[in-house]
Amino acid sequence: MHKLIIPAGEEKYPEKPPSCTPAVLFFANVDATGVKENRFNPPIIARYIRINPTHYSIQTTLRMELIGCDLNSCSVPLGMENRGIPNQHISASSYSTNLFSSWSPSQARLNLQGRTNAWRPKVSNSPSEWLQVDFEVTKKVTAVITQGAKAVFTHMFVKEFAVSSSQNGKHWSPVLQDGKEKIFKANQDHTSTVMNSLEPPLFARYVRIHPRQWHNHIALRIEFLGCDTQQEY
Repeated sequence: MHKLIIPAGEEKYPEKPPSCTPAVLFFANVDATGVKENRFNPPIIARYIRINPTHYSIQTTLRMELIGCDLNSCSVPLGMENRGIPNQHISASSYSTNLFSSWSPSQARLNLQGRTNAWRPKVSNSPSEWLQVDFEVTKKVTAVITQGAKAVFTHMFVKEFAVSSSQNGKHWSPVLQDGKEKIFKANQDHTSTVMNSLEPPLFARYVRIHPRQWHNHIALRIEFLGCDTQQEY
């Protein structure tokens, strides 16, 4: 068995974890040749990592490898624009529809073309509206790309938004900054795309976008950037 210690500052390792944070023990090898894999849930973001053996056979002997990735290397589109995310996994608090058009959540795809080519809520001036995406599995989400739309001669776009995430679709955690809801600056016109990075990244199955300010009406086309987590949540 072994325990893991992560320093709070550069090369400063505590002799033991704080009393309020009990050490986690990982079960390791049972012979001299086998390989034992332990996964960190949630993943660890750190520069230095130290392994402390706690139990051993005869003598402490260790060969090891750490698996992970660079913080900035996880930025592939997660499936909105290319329809990798199916329509049924995109939902919203409401959407605008009539006999002639429908601005459904499934139309909130980056660069979508057509007469109705974005998500618009039923009530276009309410800060309680949201757009939700279900990735089916936990993803590491590192950025959000937003875009507005046009209806006839009316330009519409979201100027500011907030983000929340969930693992089960029931309990939601907002992205915070200094203890308050973080507001992301978004678009200034209906055609350009704006990317906002999520630092630290989100590890979530569900993500919601909450428009907070907009031009004329709420209208949103979107893409998420990130990658697979390779974790079992």
